[in-house]
Amino acid sequence: MKSAHFSLLAIATTALLSLSGCTTKAGETKFIHKIVSDYNTTETLDRFAKALAPKKYLPVHRFNHTKLATEQKMYLKPTMSLDLSNPLIDSKLLSCNPTMATELPMRIGVYRDLSGQVTLVYTNPEYWSLKHNIKDKNCLELVKIMARDLDEASEAINPKDR
Repeated sequence: MKSAHFSLLAIATTALLSLSGCTTKAGETKFIHKIVSDYNTTETLDRFAKALAPKKYLPVHRFNHTKLATEQKMYLKPTMSLDLSNPLIDSKLLSCNPTMATELPMRIGVYRDLSGQVTLVYTNPEYWSLKHNIKDKNCLELVKIMARDLDEASEAINPKDR
């Protein structure tokens, strides 16, 4: 019985140590990228999508969460999401692992907090390689390309040379 408890403790400790590398100093996860925007929620999504358009990312669906909340007689600070797809990259990633269908099209979120700050958020595509056990070199390269594309597009909402 003692060895079973020890085994459970060892497993729990290992899990905690492995996950501790997944957070930043501020306690936020490295898997979610947050970029403060200089624009309102609608303009932020428009600019981000426009920055990705030359790289063949297509807007698939835009969802206004605030509007839905209002219809339910609830208050929600301005919150929207946008689904984006790059059909070529998406198709190749789905052939790497069909479970990628839970990630694609990729979802971008944007919200305004009570202080008025607008933030764009998305899951870092590099996390998908862990979540979906992607090990193929070509597939990993596609994930890196997507991560780079998203990082570059963030300059459209928050230029680094402020």
